[in-house]
Amino acid sequence: MTVSEPAPRRRRPWIIALPLVLLLLIAAGWSGLWVYAARTADGEIDAWLAREKLLGREWSCSERALEGFPFRFELMCRDPVLVTKGGDSFRISAAGARAVAQVWDPSHIVAEFASPARIEDQVTGQVYTASWSLLQMSGIGNSTGQPQRLDIVVNNPLVEQAPGNAATNPMFSAKQLEAHARRRPGENGARDGIDFAFSLAGAESPMMAGAGSSGPVDVALQMTVTAADDLRPMSVKDRLRAWAMSGGVVQLQGFAVTTPKAAANATGALLVDAQGRLNGQLALGFSGIEEVLRNLSKTGFISPEIVPIVGALAMAGKPGEVAGRKGVTFNINFDQGALKLGKIPVGIVPPLF
Repeated sequence: MTVSEPAPRRRRPWIIALPLVLLLLIAAGWSGLWVYAARTADGEIDAWLAREKLLGREWSCSERALEGFPFRFELMCRDPVLVTKGGDSFRISAAGARAVAQVWDPSHIVAEFASPARIEDQVTGQVYTASWSLLQMSGIGNSTGQPQRLDIVVNNPLVEQAPGNAATNPMFSAKQLEAHARRRPGENGARDGIDFAFSLAGAESPMMAGAGSSGPVDVALQMTVTAADDLRPMSVKDRLRAWAMSGGVVQLQGFAVTTPKAAANATGALLVDAQGRLNGQLALGFSGIEEVLRNLSKTGFISPEIVPIVGALAMAGKPGEVAGRKGVTFNINFDQGALKLGKIPVGIVPPLF
């Protein structure tokens, strides 16, 4: 009996080629989607620049390119320049900037700026230079482009007066500077506020050292400012006036300054009335601050009237710990600009505008 062999199966080459074809289709689709999204992002950047210009902040680049295919958007800006108008006017330029956003999270942008920068006060003509080892910003917006959070980290910042000015020594240096701001929705229809945190480590300034307040200085600040959604450039006085008219309040959760010889801290709440007068309460702590104030007064950094006020407060304070050191603590009140220790007036704070 003859055994017949089964006929060989026909090969189906399309089964082998199908995954490759699908991969090519997905790649082509993704490429088209990225190009479309990149064009949309480029248009959004132009719209954002236009909105910023209306608010008094004009941004520009000598060259701009959008790259990053396939999984991110990477904006390259050569010779970025920021010009602010209204209030204090500045022209700030840097060597370069790079902003990156992931395709799946385009509302979260991380940007880095190349050192150095040139800062020109267009009112006084004073010019400064700034340098750093790292300057990184991270911003998060909502679906309408409204900023919700901003974080800034600067390592080894150094600020100097530009060559040709009266002084060429460093004006300010530090190991690290950090600032964090988060939008806080207003309650019951009130305007939005800002949760703000700031820290400064290892700061030094020859001017402060010459005034008898040598560094390094460490600063930590945490506060909430209500009715603070107007971010247009304006002078300090105009900003304070607009903020006061909106019923803004500063809620100071913590503020601390420490140097090798002195320390101070504060908590409390402050507001400014329609006449520019300070109101509110503060819980203060001082350690070794009297000598620093006397030196600052001698060199004209602060008004001489402040020294005896602080001395009187120190005498009336209670012994306590300030930044891990022996010091004095006390509470003060501001009532329409009058500085009071308890119910006893001890000084006047001039109107802020």
